[in-house]
Amino acid sequence: MRTLWCGVCAAALATLVVAAQSPGPTDQDRAAVRQAAYDYGEGFYEGAAERMERGVHPAIIKRGVLSRPGFGPILAPMNAETLVELTRQGGAKNTPPDKRNISFDLLDIRDNVASAKIFTAAFNDYLHLVKQEGRWRIAHVLWQPPSPNGVANKETDKTAVAQVLRDVLDAIRTGDAARVERLVHPEAALRTFRVSPPTGKFFLIEGNRDAILAAVRAKTPPLPETPIVTVLDVYDNIASALMTTSAGMSYWHLARQNDQWRVVNRLTR
Repeated sequence: MRTLWCGVCAAALATLVVAAQSPGPTDQDRAAVRQAAYDYGEGFYEGAAERMERGVHPAIIKRGVLSRPGFGPILAPMNAETLVELTRQGGAKNTPPDKRNISFDLLDIRDNVASAKIFTAAFNDYLHLVKQEGRWRIAHVLWQPPSPNGVANKETDKTAVAQVLRDVLDAIRTGDAARVERLVHPEAALRTFRVSPPTGKFFLIEGNRDAILAAVRAKTPPLPETPIVTVLDVYDNIASALMTTSAGMSYWHLARQNDQWRVVNRLTR
């Protein structure tokens, strides 16, 4: 049993960066990612449940950074079933088309994973998407409502986000579990998108902060060289980033709560 547990710990660290051989995305892939994002965003405004269901992965993990009077900022969850049902009930259908302000941007794309954003009058969302059996769908969402004081791509925010990701890897490398706890949200979704050798099909492997902490405390061998961190986009209290090493790549979402940026989502390929 101890051997098995050590193997699990090692895997938890190894999935931070995974080797990726890929032929590269096509124009059809880019168009399909855009369509999935619009099925999600535009579908909600149209009250089109079938579009929402088509655009999101059944195992989607969606969280919003929200503030309520008398409370600090919270991380509010929502699953695929709720998204589809709220859309079926009308979504934001009462918003006139000329007031929806829907915009899309493809932040990065690989052969079967992508990072994107879709911003609208009611919600600003960062997305992670995966391609399974030729179909692109949204696996992660981090969002917040548009803010009257929200600033996009502020240089001090981009610098802070990049530093958090470097610090996470450094904390793991040095075995500093307390620092990992500070920098990774307790509800973080740390997933890996990996191929199954027997079938050749890709699937999502679930992971969380506890698994990473267990690996750190088990003194699993350190990760490779210092990563290259690219902050893809920042808006107010949410951010999207890319990390690459010689071993592979991963997409990240971070949220700022009480002036602290922390990891909320990670998708490794």
